[in-house]
Amino acid sequence: MNLSYKNILEDIKSDNKSGASVIAQKTVDCLEALTKEKSDVPANKLIAEVERVAGEILKAQVGMAQLTNLFNSIFVTIEKDTSGDSLVLSRKISGEAKRFDEFSRNAVSKVAEFGAELISQDAFVLVHSNSRTIFEIIKKAHGEGKSFQVIQSESRPICEGRAAAGELSKLGIQSIYLFDAAIGRGIERADVVLLGADSLSENSLVNKTGTKAICLLAKEAVVPCYAACESSKFIPQKLRPKKEQSRDPNEVWEDPPPETTIENYYFDSVPLDLFTGIITEEGVLTPSDAGGKISSKKVNSKLRDLLK
Repeated sequence: MNLSYKNILEDIKSDNKSGASVIAQKTVDCLEALTKEKSDVPANKLIAEVERVAGEILKAQVGMAQLTNLFNSIFVTIEKDTSGDSLVLSRKISGEAKRFDEFSRNAVSKVAEFGAELISQDAFVLVHSNSRTIFEIIKKAHGEGKSFQVIQSESRPICEGRAAAGELSKLGIQSIYLFDAAIGRGIERADVVLLGADSLSENSLVNKTGTKAICLLAKEAVVPCYAACESSKFIPQKLRPKKEQSRDPNEVWEDPPPETTIENYYFDSVPLDLFTGIITEEGVLTPSDAGGKISSKKVNSKLRDLLK
């Protein structure tokens, strides 16, 4: 039974464990379901509902560049439509969402190919959180017959590392699971660090909290440290959220003592120059080359309003 777009929307809004690629896939599914369910309403009502759904997703999943780029392309598609026919517009929106999804999937496959080359036989590969792109790199290297071990962080407060370790186990890949405060021990053993990214801008990228500390430790230990980031996650700095709000304190500590304030943040902003390279669908780029590819693309006015 197919889920309604409202069910998928609620799932997206509450998902604090999946990486950016998985959230983007769910958003595409939501848009496809929405256009099917609303293809017989007046075009203006269809547009209004797409805008409402986009606003809720962007508010719930702050800072995920793939979502920003996806909705920008959707709003451009809506703006260009002159038919006034809701069925025609529904098909165009659905088609653009599918096109974006196909581009992203192909990009991840190429990133996996380039990333797998960085994993050598019998290596220790340190990873953080639960990035689908990083998983595809590891899966590709494993499929090529390489034998290696993964050092997996716990990734508090949601502990996505547990889900990631489960996926590795299904493939028969051995992993060492470390709580976050012990990640320095993992760096000492690692041959390479592979990290995901929720967005990449001119001089920095955003990824799970703990990423910056891992990069600094890798730099001190002279361990190669790469971020995997397909171009659908590239976004100009000016479109990134200025400041992340603290999340649900109960995720960290349900009953702290009085006078104790819990601050719970999901993301780090990390300077690109802390990375050895950025793995993209075009190959492994230097940090400066990757940052230089951020174009000041035209941003649809509706998207700009939603991001305020």
